[in-house]
Amino acid sequence: MKLRKSGIGALLLAFLLALLALGGCGGGSSDSGSPGFDGGSGTAGDPYLIANADSLLSLAANVNGGKRDGYSGRYFKLSADIDLRGIKWTPIGNMNDHEKRSTFFRGTFDGAGRTVSNLRYETDAFTVGAGLFGVSSGTIKDLNVVNAFVHVTHLPAGERKSVAIGGVVGYNLGAVENVALTGSSSILGLNCVGGVIGGNSHGTIRNCRTQGVEIELIGDNNFPDRIVQDDIAECGGLIVGGSFGGTISGCTASGTVKASGREPVGMGGIGGCLEMMDSITNCRADVKIVTTNGGHAIGGLCGYSGTHPDKAKHSVTNYPAIIDNCSVTIDIDAKDATHVGGLVGTGLYYYGKETAFRITNCSVSGTIDGAVTPGTILGRTNADSSYDAATKANAKVLVDGKSSGAEVGTTGRMYESADQGDE
Repeated sequence: MKLRKSGIGALLLAFLLALLALGGCGGGSSDSGSPGFDGGSGTAGDPYLIANADSLLSLAANVNGGKRDGYSGRYFKLSADIDLRGIKWTPIGNMNDHEKRSTFFRGTFDGAGRTVSNLRYETDAFTVGAGLFGVSSGTIKDLNVVNAFVHVTHLPAGERKSVAIGGVVGYNLGAVENVALTGSSSILGLNCVGGVIGGNSHGTIRNCRTQGVEIELIGDNNFPDRIVQDDIAECGGLIVGGSFGGTISGCTASGTVKASGREPVGMGGIGGCLEMMDSITNCRADVKIVTTNGGHAIGGLCGYSGTHPDKAKHSVTNYPAIIDNCSVTIDIDAKDATHVGGLVGTGLYYYGKETAFRITNCSVSGTIDGAVTPGTILGRTNADSSYDAATKANAKVLVDGKSSGAEVGTTGRMYESADQGDE
């Protein structure tokens, strides 16, 4: 199977490499009946009801088996809180039939404000998409998840690099709205590791929330000459790990993002990467970010962000990207890290241009310690990126204990995408 580059960044590059390694299986058939559910016919007015762990397991089995077309056009609703303690969990949706998407979750899952608690998923196997949902191109909304433990400890073996590890959704290609991750939650993985969502591709993320979540990136990078994405120890954020395309709005996050490996890339309070996203608006974060062995692209809002001036080629509407009405409180301990900013770490050099953003009506307060030439607002910028006077006035950041830090870091090294060739 021949795959052409998608032109939306290293997440999908890793994603496509993963698909090559995975291969595919056959598509499915249309749904009939409601095996394993607790009522309903699957329509918008009469959704399938899920009232217990067995029903949730049935949903996972039916989607992952590929025989119901991912429940495309069908509706589900939680009718009771569900405790998954002691349950051997399998994420809902996988990449086994990525061409037809029959093993993606493709329906609408309405949590109805109810709670799924004590999710536990651990594996050291190669993984693309892990969480309550593994892979979704449908809609997941109005759901609370409490005490999620999702650890994918697989490290690279050739091109097989695990990606998209989240507390609620591993890989989102649809919409995630009004979803919260709270309690004692720990999400760990190699690439695109996030509290609510691990990896997002052109999806909508709206009104999501985390509280007290811990995100950890594993693995080591090595950048002797240039800082180029290599899909290891990359993209960790409290709401979303790595997002390429789409929008994010109204999200609130608190917790810790950390990495103990060498030179991790892309760490942030809302997202590690919010690249090629048209807008990032009305978001709040209170985040502690810790890296002990260098690193690049670290910011209180996001590690890196921006859109490309060739809007048609890269499927974006806004250039520069809009970052508006966002506020962060930071405690960044980033020994020897570069491209470190109170709000945004850096843009991304991508197809001959460095991506750009315009920041308006934002604020940042807190501390940055140990970084190399950090900025109280931005770790690095270019001529097309900017921030307004209100943002400048509302940057109250101590850098290594001093209040005289530069607003923009002075690093001359661009952070580069590995995806630089022709489409």
